[in-house]
Amino acid sequence: MKGNSILVVDDEPNSLFALSRILEDEGFRVITAENGKSALGKLKKEMVNVIVTDERMPDLGGMELLKEVKRRYESIPVILLTAFGSVDMAVEALKEGAFYFFEKPVTNNMERFITIINQAMRTQSLEAQVYHLRKEVSEKYSFSNIVGKSRQMLDIFEIIDRVATLDKTVLIQGESGTGKELIAKAIHSRSVRGNRPMVTVGCGTLTDSLLTSELFGHSRGAFTGAVKDQLGRFELAQGGTLFLDEIAEIPVNLQKRLLRILQEKEFQRVGSSRTIRADVRIIAATNKDLYEEVRNKRFRQDLYYRLSVVPINIPPLRERKEDIPLLIKHFLDKYHEGKRPARILPDVVEKMKRYPWPGNVRELENVVQQMILFCQNETITSKDLLPQILAPDFSEDPVEGERMSLVDIVSDIEKRYILKKLHQTNWHLHNTAKELGITRKMLGIRMAKYGIKRPRKGGDT
Repeated sequence: MKGNSILVVDDEPNSLFALSRILEDEGFRVITAENGKSALGKLKKEMVNVIVTDERMPDLGGMELLKEVKRRYESIPVILLTAFGSVDMAVEALKEGAFYFFEKPVTNNMERFITIINQAMRTQSLEAQVYHLRKEVSEKYSFSNIVGKSRQMLDIFEIIDRVATLDKTVLIQGESGTGKELIAKAIHSRSVRGNRPMVTVGCGTLTDSLLTSELFGHSRGAFTGAVKDQLGRFELAQGGTLFLDEIAEIPVNLQKRLLRILQEKEFQRVGSSRTIRADVRIIAATNKDLYEEVRNKRFRQDLYYRLSVVPINIPPLRERKEDIPLLIKHFLDKYHEGKRPARILPDVVEKMKRYPWPGNVRELENVVQQMILFCQNETITSKDLLPQILAPDFSEDPVEGERMSLVDIVSDIEKRYILKKLHQTNWHLHNTAKELGITRKMLGIRMAKYGIKRPRKGGDT
């Protein structure tokens, strides 16, 4: 405890000097102030662990100083001293957040006074630890599943920090599996709306009429089956954030209504004439190029500009391969079931870095989970990799450095191409055969010929 700082406040010079010497003799660093206003000035410049202040002072008394400290520096304990104490005054001080109310002179009960000082120091230290832990947990939650050290991801982290508190509309674009919703959650949790709900709407999963009711709610009797009033997502998200996923899929007639809400900050339930104020922040996401959708007349240009006040483009995993080892470690730590995370051999990581990851981070996460389940002795080797990851890249020269007959070259190319299409369709055999322009039966024959087997957890047929 010794060496911590105490701010002593007293308008009487002799009392200030005496109390300072007592505390210095106990090993504390003492800062002095002759009144409450001076004390507030010192707090702006000095790191203080505990405040000991006289109650009766001109201009700004101890009780007023206590209130200001609790408003500005909540974690600093304040001990009030007075020669004119009363039960009512002590009760008021404790209600205002005083750590202790001590009667002067402190020399009458010096041992008790030093004990209280040490208790206040311990309390401040614990509260500071709790504050830093909460901050650390908050930061960890905000970026817990957004892992990366590449320049692209560091730029995105910076954007998140900069825009989180601006309360502006954000448009997140990126391929499926890149983590668009995680980015939205990070922005929401770091914003002033972070303690309010973040409500998600999948715009591509509902019909036109259902999406309208889902977004805006409806009144009883608005349509067949509307037996009671129903809150929409805009109302559920009041004070918080509304995350519109797959925004490119929203029907054209709804685009106009959404634009009006963004402009006027109000809406009406289906079947109601009552106007409701929309106090929400909009974050939209899409795996399509929304500007290209505008050019092709499938998305309103005015709505696009309203949504893309802050654009965030998430790069696919194949364009930030330096993040792959970091992501692998993250998922190994996240999903391990034994006493410690599984170990992965360096050559396996290298093979995974060469794979293009069309399913992006989501696919990598699933692959790591599967490898953890099936690896032996908590060690992941090449034997635990899925076939599509082990298959060479079709874009590479299949004959470089090798002597192969024309028949072998053709077979090698055919095998690679089949594997590539199987992976692109998530091992959906019917779709793969369609992509290859052959029948399902012919595909089965080719797979048997080349020894191609479905992964342990393949897609449907």
